[in-house]
Amino acid sequence: MAASGWTLLEVAKLIVAFLTPLLLILIGIYVHRVTKRFEQLQWLGQKLVEKRLAIYDDLAPLFNDLLCYFTYVGCWRDLKPPEVVSLKRRLDKSIHLAAPLFSEDFFTACMNFQQHCFETYTGWGRDALLRTQFERRQDAYGDEWDSDWNDCFSSKISEPNDIRAAYQRVMKVFARDIGVHSTFVVPDSGIVPHNIR
Repeated sequence: MAASGWTLLEVAKLIVAFLTPLLLILIGIYVHRVTKRFEQLQWLGQKLVEKRLAIYDDLAPLFNDLLCYFTYVGCWRDLKPPEVVSLKRRLDKSIHLAAPLFSEDFFTACMNFQQHCFETYTGWGRDALLRTQFERRQDAYGDEWDSDWNDCFSSKISEPNDIRAAYQRVMKVFARDIGVHSTFVVPDSGIVPHNIR
């Protein structure tokens, strides 16, 4: 008569047969979760880059307009002093809204650039003042110059080369944070005119 008891080997085989599919299911779930997390991080990274590019599209032309205005190149004559003060307000809002999406270096570089362009906190309820001389601008505008614009200018003048260097720093940090170039060098747009008063 055969023994009805199970041998240790048969019990082990039964346990392995039961645990193998369970282990495969657990490994599959783990791999699926890791894959989904990776896809989510990849999607988030892509969306972050897209948002940063949209912010670049919004801010870069404003920074360039300021560079042109304060270094007397390009479109500087197309911008009236009150419009330049308005640019500062727009930049302030956009920079502060964008700050969480960029590095601390980005925010610092933007604020440094603006400090070279504008004198702030000049009195309660007063607009920022342009840290540039107005005489050449007044000459260039001729009869179109509004004498009220004289009040838009600060007596603390920034050097155009310092403004250019601060602008280049902003663009370099922008490029690095977007991930376009880690060692981007802003092309030099030529010399600042020497006949600026």
